[in-house]
Amino acid sequence: MTYVEIDDKTPEGKKIVEFLKTQRYIRILNKPNAVTQKAIADARNGKTKKAKYTKDLFKQILN
Repeated sequence: MTYVEIDDKTPEGKKIVEFLKTQRYIRILNKPNAVTQKAIADARNGKTKKAKYTKDLFKQILN
C-alpha cells in the first residue's frame, strides 16, 4: 500500500482529490488534526475522565 499526502486546502490539491475520488481503486482517508490525534491517544492510554452526570464532569474538568 502506498500513502500520499495531498494539501487539499489548495486549488490544485482539491482537483487532485476530486479526480482520485472518481477512481474505483482509490480509497480516500482523512487524517485527524493534531488535537484529535492527541485525544485519541489519551483515550487509548486511559487518560480519560468519567462521570455519571454532566455536572460532575464539569467539576472534574474545572477543578
